Amino acid sequence: MTADGHPAAHSAAAIAMGVMKKAALLTVIGTIAAAALQMTAWPGMAPWPVPAGVLFGGLIGVVNFRWLAYAIERVYLRKGASSFLANVAAAVVNVLKLSAIFIVLFIVIKNHLVHIVGLVAGLTCCFVAILWQGFDLMTELKEDRK
Repeated sequence: MTADGHPAAHSAAAIAMGVMKKAALLTVIGTIAAAALQMTAWPGMAPWPVPAGVLFGGLIGVVNFRWLAYAIERVYLRKGASSFLANVAAAVVNVLKLSAIFIVLFIVIKNHLVHIVGLVAGLTCCFVAILWQGFDLMTELKEDRK
C-alpha cells in the first residue's frame, strides 16, 4: 500500500515505468560518460560506437524488462488462469522474448554496429535502474509501515 492508498502503484506496469524512467536517466548519463571516455581513451575511433552501444544496450534492457512486466501482468496476474497454464504460457513467452533479444544482439555484435563495451554498459544501466527501483519501493513500504 502506498501513502495515497492505491495498491496499483506497485503493479508490474507502474514498476516497469519507474524502471524505464530511471534507466533512461542512467543511459543518458552513461552515454555522455561514454562519449567523454571514447574521446580520451580511443581518440582515433569514430565518435559514435561506444555512446551508441550505451544507448542501444539501455534500450534493449528496458524492452526486455517491459516485456517481463507485461508477461507477469498478462499470464500470472490474470484472473482464472490455472497455475499449470500460466507456467506453460510464461515459459513460451520468455523463450520467444529471449530468442528475439538474442537474435538482435547477435546481429549487432556480429556486424560490429556498436562497441561491445558500450553495449554492456547500456545493459548495466538497466540492471542498476531495476535495483534502484527496488530500493525505492522497499524504502516506500518501510515508511508506510511506520
